[in-house]
Order: sequence, then structure tokens, then C-alpha cells
Amino acid sequence: MKIFLILILVSTIYADDSKLESVIFDKIINVVVQKIDPKIYIHEKIESIDTYKSNFNIVANCEEADMVILSTIKDIPSTCKGKILFGTRYSHLKNEEVIGAFFWMKGRPNILFYQERLNQKNIKLDSSFDKYVEDE
Repeated sequence: MKIFLILILVSTIYADDSKLESVIFDKIINVVVQKIDPKIYIHEKIESIDTYKSNFNIVANCEEADMVILSTIKDIPSTCKGKILFGTRYSHLKNEEVIGAFFWMKGRPNILFYQERLNQKNIKLDSSFDKYVEDE
């Protein structure tokens, strides 16, 4: 019985985190791309985006995408070159083409954008994101 209760508790907590993650991705994508129904390519699967409905379209390849979300930095298709790249790990920011990242650290969501990289892509975030933008 205790194991059953623990499983229910863990799945509830995970579902809440997954829903929160989905909402954060949705906000980031819409503020970065700034168009109705942005097209997003996801390089490797991201569970929270697959699970919850969002206000963007997932496309099957980089050619169609307005923005690419990276869950891994390995083997990025060459067709993604020049697209807006956004990471899901702090380490993804080592790649100078990645404009920012959303990642979990110590159980809390973190968002980080680099101003110079945003400028290179002519991306202007609204003021609600000011606290997430840093100089490199």
C-alpha cells in the first residue's frame, strides 16, 4: 500500500513539473518567434511538449522550423544551420549558436538568454524576460 501511495505522489509531482515545463516552453517560443502558430522542430524528444497541447506546431524537420529546441547538442542536422536554436540544458549554451536555454537546477526551472546572441538573430524579448537575459 505504501508503495502505491508513493507512486501516485511521484506521478502527480512529475505531472505538475511536466505541465509547468510545457507552459514555460510555450511562453518562450511565442516571445522568441513572435508569430502566430510558430513552427518548432524538436531535436530529440521532449516529454512535456509531447504530453501537453501548446500554442505552436511541431514540424518534422528543420527546413520548416522557425525555431529548434535541442534536448541534445549531438548530431544537429545541417539543415538547422541559421535557425534559432534553444537548449534544454545549461551546457547547451557552450554552443555559440544557441540563444538561450531552459533547464532544471536543484528542482527549479531556470531560463537564461545571452543578449549578444539575441542581437545576432534580431530577437527582442518583451520586458517580462529582462531578468533572464545576461551578457556572456
